[in-house]
Amino acid sequence: MKRETAFFIFGGTGDLARRKLYPVLQSLYKKGKLSGLRLICALGRDADKLKDYTDRLDPEFARFFKFLNFDVTEKKDYETLRREIEALPNVELIFYLALPPSLFEPTIINTGSLLRRFSNPRKIVIEKPFGFDLKSAKSLNFQLKRYFTEREIYRIDHFLGKVPIQNILSIRFSNYIFEGIWNKNFIDNIQISATETLGLEGRASYYDRIGALRDMIQNHLLQILAFLAMEPPAVMSAERIRDEKVKVLASIRRIKEEEVDRYAVRGQYSGYTHELGRDSNTETYAAVKLYIENFRWEGVPFYLRTGKKLKEKKTEAVVLFKEIPGNFGRILGCMPDQNKLAFEIAPATRVIFRFQMMPPTGFLACTVESSMEIDLSKHFGQEPPEAYETLLEDVIDGDQTLFIREDESELAWEIVQSIIDRWREDEDVPLYKPGTWGPREAEEFIKRDGRRWVLV
Repeated sequence: MKRETAFFIFGGTGDLARRKLYPVLQSLYKKGKLSGLRLICALGRDADKLKDYTDRLDPEFARFFKFLNFDVTEKKDYETLRREIEALPNVELIFYLALPPSLFEPTIINTGSLLRRFSNPRKIVIEKPFGFDLKSAKSLNFQLKRYFTEREIYRIDHFLGKVPIQNILSIRFSNYIFEGIWNKNFIDNIQISATETLGLEGRASYYDRIGALRDMIQNHLLQILAFLAMEPPAVMSAERIRDEKVKVLASIRRIKEEEVDRYAVRGQYSGYTHELGRDSNTETYAAVKLYIENFRWEGVPFYLRTGKKLKEKKTEAVVLFKEIPGNFGRILGCMPDQNKLAFEIAPATRVIFRFQMMPPTGFLACTVESSMEIDLSKHFGQEPPEAYETLLEDVIDGDQTLFIREDESELAWEIVQSIIDRWREDEDVPLYKPGTWGPREAEEFIKRDGRRWVLV
């Protein structure tokens, strides 16, 4: 029998709660995965305005809702929360911080102080960005550990709820053909891209404070890198998998501040400051080259890039294998292109393998690139579950595999901190035209290594 559960959604009147959390909870309830549900308490300013929201929900599910006007910075409002908890003896309490990052610490402190009066099992879920830099991430972890154990903390990165990302581990560790070639001897480089065609889209004040590096590379793209590069865990358990990810992040060569221009490049699309309404040196494009200093990956560059108002919307990880020996290319009279294995995360969910084949023009003719593709939704006859549905089900079940551990969160900030510091001091940001692939400097950045950017 599943334990009885109550959800308390801080920021319960916000966009994330309405667009993602409530529909996902309803879906889980309809599938019978919330059989012990007692309460969903939406805590937020002007909560009364959300009461009509339940009209759009299934009536059977909507009866669990309660809306409370609540200011997370006001200690008196936590007395209202105390009364709600008192009515739920022995019920597991799940607190979800769907809040701006600036409100995380006061919410953790006030909620944690309140929970000292109760013995209920509890969990706390925290949205990204987890901190603004290394110092703030350490401060946030310190406050969390004052009131919660690591087993009760769920630092959420919704990218890890996406099936194509989870499939990276499945394909690597379930297919022996890949393990023998998944190393520096056969792989030339790995590129992880998250490109967007949209601009600020109403997120101006938030985005200008964060920028592309913090928004995507420090969290989402580094997580994908960890899945691609980690060693097989001895046991497929949450802690062993997270141990291996931490080893990868700890092995990434740290970039010195004076080296940043060699290992990172940024840009800003033309018109950004006009949209923003003020001058700004915040990057809307960022690319970073990282090296993992261990036996498997020594010398293999990992290129991570992201940007807004680019030519195409796509999130993808591409493994580029080494070229064939040059003497074979001379025999053919041409050089076959590199083999590529791509994990497309958006807009489609596909695994793609690009390889060389001889066309029907004669033996040893120049090969052409051919493709094998698996569309995950079509192949299995159903759409993959929504990322938040996967992750919220894991929270309910107590499975932390797809959540970020304390040491993992701090290591990710440590990797990019020197870049943050260097770019903060430099007002000169290269511009690029919307609808292109970013600043000219980004092309030069990878060409210096004799490579080019690739999307499959």
